[in-house]
Amino acid sequence: MAEPDSIDRHIAHWSRELPDLDPRTEGIITRLQMIVRRMKRDKESGLLGTGLKYWEFEVLHRLVAAGAPYRVAPTALAEWLDTHPATMTSRLDRLEQAGYIAREHDPGDRRRLLVTLTGLGRERWEAVMGRRGETEDRMLAVLDDGEQEALAVLLRKLVAGIEADGPPLMPDWPAAR
Repeated sequence: MAEPDSIDRHIAHWSRELPDLDPRTEGIITRLQMIVRRMKRDKESGLLGTGLKYWEFEVLHRLVAAGAPYRVAPTALAEWLDTHPATMTSRLDRLEQAGYIAREHDPGDRRRLLVTLTGLGRERWEAVMGRRGETEDRMLAVLDDGEQEALAVLLRKLVAGIEADGPPLMPDWPAAR
C-alpha cells in the first residue's frame, strides 16, 4: 500500500466532523478533483512563454479539432466554448490581429463568415500541446505501464457508467463524424 497522502489527512480531518463519511468514496472523488485542479494549473503554467492566453489556446484547439481545413463558423466556436457570441467576436479580433486566425467569407455563402487557423496559429498550438504532453508524462511516470493501463481501464469504466445516465462527457469533434 502507498504511503498516506494529503487526501488521507483530509479524510481523517473530516471523518471527525462527519462520522458517516465514506472514506473510500471521499478519497476517490477528492483525489480526482485535486488531480484535475493540478492539471489545470499545470496547463495554464505551460502557456508561459508561448505568447498564448488560456482562452486563445482553447480557440486554436477547437479549430484543430474541427479537422482540415481547420475552418469553422464563429457561432460554432462560441457554442463549443460556451462563450457569448459578442465575446467570441472580440476574441477572434484579437486572434486575427496576432496572426493566429483569418476570417473569410464562406465560398458557398458569402453572407457567412468562417474562421480559419493560420500556420502561425498551428505552430503556437503545437508548441503548447508538446509542453502538455511532457507535463502529463511526468505526472503519470510514478505508475508503471501495467498500472497506467489498469487506471485507464478503470477510468473508462467510470466514464461509461456516468455517460449511461446522462450526456457524453466529451463532445464529438466535427472531424470525427
